Amino acid sequence: MKHIRQKVAVLGITILLAVTPTLVDAKTPNNQTNFQESYQQGVQKLEQGNFQAAIADFDKVVQQNPKFYEGFCLRGLAKSQIGDLSAAITDFNQALKLNPNHIDAYNSRGTVYAQMGNLQKAIADFNSTIKIDPQSVDAYYNRGLAYFKQQNPQAAISDFSQAISLNPNLADAYGNRGLAKYALGDQRNAIADLQQAATLFRQQGDTVSYQQTQTLIQQVQR
Repeated sequence: MKHIRQKVAVLGITILLAVTPTLVDAKTPNNQTNFQESYQQGVQKLEQGNFQAAIADFDKVVQQNPKFYEGFCLRGLAKSQIGDLSAAITDFNQALKLNPNHIDAYNSRGTVYAQMGNLQKAIADFNSTIKIDPQSVDAYYNRGLAYFKQQNPQAAISDFSQAISLNPNLADAYGNRGLAKYALGDQRNAIADLQQAATLFRQQGDTVSYQQTQTLIQQVQR
C-alpha cells in the first residue's frame, strides 16, 4: 500500500466573535465606551487577519477589565495565529481560570497544544470541551485529528463520524475519515469518503481543497 502524503488540516476553531461582552469592572460611562470600542475593534481586526493589531486592542480590553475572560481567550487566539504559542496558552489558561466552563478556551488551547506536538494535552482539552458541550463539532473533529496523528485511526474514525453526524456538510471530516480508513486498509470506503469530501468542497466553492482531494483519490486508487 502506497503512503499518501497528507496535507495536515488546520484545526477547526469556532469562536463566537459577535458576542456582546459582559462588563464586570467598567466603572464609568466613558470606561464602558472605551472598553466596548477596544473589544469591537479587536474582534474586527481578528476577523480581518490583522492579528498584531487585534492583540493591541485586546491588551486594552483586559487592562480595563481584568476579569473579562473573553478578552483573554480572543487575545490567545490572535497570538496563536502569529505563532506565539506559549503566550497563547497563557491567555487561554487565564480565560479558564476566570471561567472554567469556557468551551472556546478549551478547544482553542487544545489546538495550540496539538500544534506544539503535545497530543495528550490536546486530547484532554477536547475531552473537556465535549464534556461541557456534547454537540461541539469542532471538538470531535479536532480530537479525531489528534487521534490520527497519534496513529490511532480507529478512534479518529469514530470522532470524524460523530462530527459528520452533527454537521453532514463538514467536508474536512469526510476527507480525514477517508484517510483514516485508508490507513486501516479499507480502500473502498476510503475512496467513498474522499469522493464525498470532494463533492462538498466543490459545492462549497473551495476549489483548492477540491483539487487536493481529487489528487488524494487518484493516489488511493493506484
